[in-house]
Amino acid sequence: MKKRISIVMLLAVVASLVGLLTANIISAADDNEQLYVEISLTNLTPGQVLSPVFIARHNGHMDPLYTLGQPASEAVAKMAEDADASDLLAQWDPESNSYIGEAMVLALNDGPIPPGETVSTHFEFDDDNTRMSFISMLVTTNDAFIGANGIDLTESRTLNLTAYDAGSEYNSESCAFIPGPPCGNHVRDDTPAEGYVYVHNGIHGGGDSGLTPATHDWHNPVARMTIRSWMLQN
Repeated sequence: MKKRISIVMLLAVVASLVGLLTANIISAADDNEQLYVEISLTNLTPGQVLSPVFIARHNGHMDPLYTLGQPASEAVAKMAEDADASDLLAQWDPESNSYIGEAMVLALNDGPIPPGETVSTHFEFDDDNTRMSFISMLVTTNDAFIGANGIDLTESRTLNLTAYDAGSEYNSESCAFIPGPPCGNHVRDDTPAEGYVYVHNGIHGGGDSGLTPATHDWHNPVARMTIRSWMLQN
């Protein structure tokens, strides 16, 4: 009986030591690893150009860029109406906002993303800013955009992206107020708009519209984002 008790105790001690060693190995491995993330965004529309993309990598404490059914912020409205990311870059600046790891505007050859084209970037980091939010304008609209809030970068995935309406500018479809081709005007229409973010209902044409539905309309999704994530040793 005494020998049996001694053997049981010995096995318990060995198991405990193995557990401690394993924990130390895992911890050391974690300290020497960093997350590598590749991101690609493809324009799936037949005739809409996507603006350069505002992208921010952040932790879980950052407020969402936008919320469906709620008014768009002034910064998001500027991006959705005129592809102007200046306010977003100021608000999501890692130098002044401790929730942000990095923020950027991603362009394709220093410009927008035409139909059928893809823009790509990557992140390499070992901090806790493992979430990403982004927004890009459909430039041949009054205030349509694509975006997402707080995507978990630790998991590989593919996202099919719906077009949203910022609800901040009236959808006149008039070339006098549309920055993208064939228009090119950066003037804001002050006619009262919907006042909240919702799923965009497309380009209708007719009347005073300077846009052609056959070219500029879409059926969701309008873009596809692919995220590939894996761990690297430092």
